[in-house]
Amino acid sequence: MRWKLVVGNVLAVLLVGILGWMLSRGRASEELATDVAPSVDRATSLLDAVRAQDGDQLVDAVEGATHAPDIAAVLAADSESAQRDAAFTFSEAMARQIGAQIQRRGRPADLVAVLSPDGRVLGRNADRRLDAGRNVGQEFPAVAHALAAPRGNVVRDYIRYGEQGWLEVAVAPVMVDDHIRGGLLVGFVLADSASRSDAQRIGVDVGYLFREGEGCMVQSLSVGQQREKEQLRTWCTQRQLQNLLRGRQSTTLTLGDDQYLAMTIPMPGAYSAGSAGAVVLRSITAARAPANDVAFPMLLAMILGLVVSVGYNLYIAMYFEKPIEQIEDGLLQIINGNREHRINVEHAELGGIVYRVNQLVGELTGVDEDNEGSGGGSGESGS
Repeated sequence: MRWKLVVGNVLAVLLVGILGWMLSRGRASEELATDVAPSVDRATSLLDAVRAQDGDQLVDAVEGATHAPDIAAVLAADSESAQRDAAFTFSEAMARQIGAQIQRRGRPADLVAVLSPDGRVLGRNADRRLDAGRNVGQEFPAVAHALAAPRGNVVRDYIRYGEQGWLEVAVAPVMVDDHIRGGLLVGFVLADSASRSDAQRIGVDVGYLFREGEGCMVQSLSVGQQREKEQLRTWCTQRQLQNLLRGRQSTTLTLGDDQYLAMTIPMPGAYSAGSAGAVVLRSITAARAPANDVAFPMLLAMILGLVVSVGYNLYIAMYFEKPIEQIEDGLLQIINGNREHRINVEHAELGGIVYRVNQLVGELTGVDEDNEGSGGGSGESGS
């Protein structure tokens, strides 16, 4: 009997407790998730402003470098070898100078190349012979536009530069006597450190996407490792980057074990439209995680209710079980022929039933119970 009482009450407490916990957790989860979309929208606007500001700083630094006296000396060198050596020395110094000038970059520029008027590399940093003669004017429309006559343009763009991967670059013409005598190309690799830095500034995660043929390249991502990059690359390739960059678009996707709300935008200030974009990410899973803390007190209350219910039901079962067994044993003795036997059980709840049972037995056997006292005959000791 006791276990029937215990199991029944435990199931009731569990059903009510789990239902209440699920409802409170679900409600709290939905409330917490309501801020995800507005926060992503705000962060996207902030990222747009942040990238534009950083791009302007890069453009200003490169344009300022074209007025340095040393670059005119590079372009005026009397031999190709002397020009290459002078360009290497200038580029090495300028990489450090621009890196220091734009403090948020935190490192020297990854690419500084002095260009001829037709867009060929005269010399660059890192290695005096690296890329010498390479016609970047033909490779990259942004360079060709920067060196276009009569006065050229200062251009910012994102380009895939060989093994260095995707770079954020600025290119400016070098003017001497109002004529284009060459150009200066400066770029920073968009590594994971760039997206992590931007993520800290806007308060949510960021990834940078680039179109490569019919596919998509994720070179920089502030969340996770290579697994998350592959998942984002697959998502981007399936939807095609040029479609994702048609204005602001939001959707949900899964990176690692988390569900994210994502919003894509074109890279601000990029000369080549549709080739580079950013995705702003906020974890819906993480936003809803505090719901567990909100619902935790209810879970504790359910566990406490289970303990109290089990304890109380065991007490009640034992309180009734022993006297019921004594009544059952007494009736069994009477049935087996011991008509002198009377049930003697002292119990607040069952005492009246015991008295009526003894009275019934007395009537059946012809013995007046009132003349034998209140207990009636020999029997078990009370409990």
